[in-house]
Amino acid sequence: MTARVVPDLLTPLATAASLGEGLGLTLRRLVHLTGAGAGALSFRPLRGEPIVVTVGAPAGADGPLRALVSEPAAGARRAAGLLGRGRRARTAVRRLALGAPPRPVGALALVGRPHARRRVALPGGFGRELGAAIEQVWSLQQRTLRLTVHNDITRLLVSGDPLDEILRAFADGLARLVAFDSLAVGLLDPERPEFEVIDVLARSVPRVQPRDARMPLERTLLAQVVASGAPVRIDDLTAPTVPEVSRQVLAGAGLHSALLVPLVSRGGVFGALTLAARQPGAFDDGDVEIAAELARPLASVIEHRRLLDESRRRAEELAALYSTSQLITARLDVASVLDRISRSVTALIGSTGCGIGLLDLGRGRLVHAAAHGFKSDEWRALTLPVGEGIIGRCAESGVAIRVDDVRTDPRSARRDVDEREGIRSMLCVPLRVAGALLGVISAFSTRPAAFSSHHQRVLEAFAEQAGIAVQNAKLFEESLKRTRETRALFEAGRTVTASLDPARTVRVIMEQARAVLGVASCGIMTLDPVTHVLTLVASLDLPDDLLRGVRIPEGEGIAGRAVRDLRPRQSADLFNDPRVRYRELPRQSGLRAAMAAPLRVGDRAIGVIEVFHREVHQFTAAEEELLVALADQAAIALEHARLYEGLETMVADRTRELDRQKRFVEVVLETLPLGVFVLDPALRIVRANREGARTLGCDPATREPFTSVVAPERAAEVEAFLRQAFAADEVTRQEQEMAVAGELKRFRLTTAPLPGGDDGAHLIVLVEDITLAKQLERQMLLTERLTTAGRLASGVAHELNNPLATIAGCAESLQGRLKEGALAGRPELADFPTYLGLIEEEAYRCKDITGSLLQFVRDPGSRRTPTDLNALVLKTIELISHQARYAEGVLAPELDDTLPEMTVNEGQLRQVFLGLASNALDAMEGHGRLTIRTRRARREVEVEFEDEGPGIPEEVAQRIWDPFFTTKPPGQGTGLGLAIAQGIVADHGGRIEMQTHVGKGSIFRVVLPG
Repeated sequence: MTARVVPDLLTPLATAASLGEGLGLTLRRLVHLTGAGAGALSFRPLRGEPIVVTVGAPAGADGPLRALVSEPAAGARRAAGLLGRGRRARTAVRRLALGAPPRPVGALALVGRPHARRRVALPGGFGRELGAAIEQVWSLQQRTLRLTVHNDITRLLVSGDPLDEILRAFADGLARLVAFDSLAVGLLDPERPEFEVIDVLARSVPRVQPRDARMPLERTLLAQVVASGAPVRIDDLTAPTVPEVSRQVLAGAGLHSALLVPLVSRGGVFGALTLAARQPGAFDDGDVEIAAELARPLASVIEHRRLLDESRRRAEELAALYSTSQLITARLDVASVLDRISRSVTALIGSTGCGIGLLDLGRGRLVHAAAHGFKSDEWRALTLPVGEGIIGRCAESGVAIRVDDVRTDPRSARRDVDEREGIRSMLCVPLRVAGALLGVISAFSTRPAAFSSHHQRVLEAFAEQAGIAVQNAKLFEESLKRTRETRALFEAGRTVTASLDPARTVRVIMEQARAVLGVASCGIMTLDPVTHVLTLVASLDLPDDLLRGVRIPEGEGIAGRAVRDLRPRQSADLFNDPRVRYRELPRQSGLRAAMAAPLRVGDRAIGVIEVFHREVHQFTAAEEELLVALADQAAIALEHARLYEGLETMVADRTRELDRQKRFVEVVLETLPLGVFVLDPALRIVRANREGARTLGCDPATREPFTSVVAPERAAEVEAFLRQAFAADEVTRQEQEMAVAGELKRFRLTTAPLPGGDDGAHLIVLVEDITLAKQLERQMLLTERLTTAGRLASGVAHELNNPLATIAGCAESLQGRLKEGALAGRPELADFPTYLGLIEEEAYRCKDITGSLLQFVRDPGSRRTPTDLNALVLKTIELISHQARYAEGVLAPELDDTLPEMTVNEGQLRQVFLGLASNALDAMEGHGRLTIRTRRARREVEVEFEDEGPGIPEEVAQRIWDPFFTTKPPGQGTGLGLAIAQGIVADHGGRIEMQTHVGKGSIFRVVLPG
């Protein structure tokens, strides 16, 4: 067999759609070339099922043909005998092992007559070379598949797909590389020794409900992964060395082997990818490598989704806090405010329900005043002593209490009620205002461990606003009550002074007493100074014929005792009070409780006023005082003075509260992570918080124009924007890029008009530093472009490598033919070796170009060793210095001798350093000084390239990281250098920073984690 025939045999392996198809085409060509009648070929990959193909098998002979290459030696001999049985002509069988003798990868069998025509002899070592070629093609296909799956998973990082869709895509991709029966992701609970199990495999099977669960971390394989930070492979899950919990769960599900790979973020291991199989020892080192490689982008995707969800949740919580504060302060009656607070808590932290218990100082108890989400009335009417139960302990200690499971918490007082409600977890937060305890907000959930420390912080922040709202509502109700009392006293006094009709005056006083005290009836009795007998002269509900029939001697009954003692007297239950004189009147009228106050003139009483309730009622001291005020017309002026004093105290308290709220607002403004500036119409700064002064690098006490604290080159544009915002009288936004303290930053300016007050209109300007956000946005766009470049490079390599290999092989074959027989030494063919060598050389050069494209997307860092970066810099300088175009440049190293060795891929970093140094020297046109520094900065190592070139204009600097973007003339640059360098450094966990000043030069800094 000639050298030209070998490439023809191997070409189908590289061009076929699948390895099995390529093997079939190769076997067909081999049978044709050797003149065999039939053939069989088998290939046993490292992982996966063997591949067996046959060609030319007559009827009934396909099985023996397959056995020739599939069975051991004895079985192959029996199969050969079966092929020759029953044939007239003798059958020749030749069987070759494919691959190296110690571990063949397959077998080749050719069947035919011993002296067939067109027979081409198989050269020595043919089986070894063919086996190596097949194994190489299989390895290339596996690497291509791994790269494709890796790229697909990495692309999910910038997609907006939900986590379930991402896990479904990951499971499908991993299944193409590794065989498994179960796939799950375990995510650690950051606050509890537990983890959540996400059933990934179920999410990739339609109409199958995922079996997600929570498990304790102790005595599990995940605990081993977290402790070691490395993959864990278990070949037999029933072994006693397997942690007890994992053995029970996995082996109990019929699984016998498992592989756990850690999910790692910057904060360490936060979970693990778990593969399991029913077959013992189902996973090998290759599976571990594949799973670990794909787990890295999966960890990034999960962490990215966590950060996005956390940011979204924080924004929603802030919006909810704001809207809730607006909502609960929109009403000022206590009942409505409490009801809105309880409903808002459920919406804010996702609880099943919420109760609010207000503190009754007199009885030392918490009384539920509002409840939401409860099934029974027991919770709604719950009353607990302070210090009893979880809620009472919260009120007693004044500290929030979070309970993951009330069933196991010894502090739970009403377990029967908890069981009926299905309560499993609780979060209790004290409700305070100005340091004083008002009550307790109690959120509950029917799920265990439903509340986190974040929920606690949110509810505590909400409770501060809720406490103010409740206090305001109480003050408002008290104010309304005082207002009604004051109006009643004023009306009574006005009537007394404006009217000469005693009946009308008495009627007005009784109606005001009934209105302000909320009583059912009111009556007035006068005292006969001679007989000292009280006579009923006016009543709101008794008929006139009964009025004069009610006569009570002074000192008897409730009214008589009030006159005798010159102070109010009351009875909470007239039906059972022995002091009552006319027992039939309360029962006939249905009046149950009474209070009487003397009508005093100086130090003597001239009568009494009585008020009645239809229910058993204990009148308060305030009610007594009000009744005394209504009864004693001479005390009207004093009562007015007392009310004025009370109102003055209330106003003073309210003023202090407003001052406290003002200080609170000032603290909020000073602690906001945004710069806040208040400008007058002349654009002068009236007020600036600390963050604003820090952001723009100015003095917080400055009163200069706002344009003086921004970059001079942006002052005119910013001034025009602010004046337009004043004129527009609406919220406006603008982004500006400016230098602050020598560093180029990007800011978002948001303006909001402040309506005019005593000192005129103002403008609020919020300054937000969005430099990092913009950088992250550009980085995400760059990642997408690099992914696209990778797909293009893979396609180019796939399409060009095969024909280039064919061209090179043919050129090599022709060169060999020219040296054979009659062709050797012929003068007319003297130039052919040169031309053929040139063809071969150019073909390989093209292959190198495609290899460079593939290098852009190939997984870097497979081999990393401890490397001296200073030595690597010196090697870079040595390589650069030998190039003639840089002969006039000066390379000045400034190396830190204390630099530690770094575990890196030396070849990749040399490529990065050579690219950055070459770019710097090209920018200086081969002249000038290039300084290369190494140093340690905190926990990082920096390698800095500083040139004296012309610098990079702003419009160019924004695109230098884009693939295929270059400022060099055509033919002198591909635009891939910086993109490849950035990918290499990022794969090492680092970054490349750039600083440039037009006309002064540029600095490129490679930062690696120390």
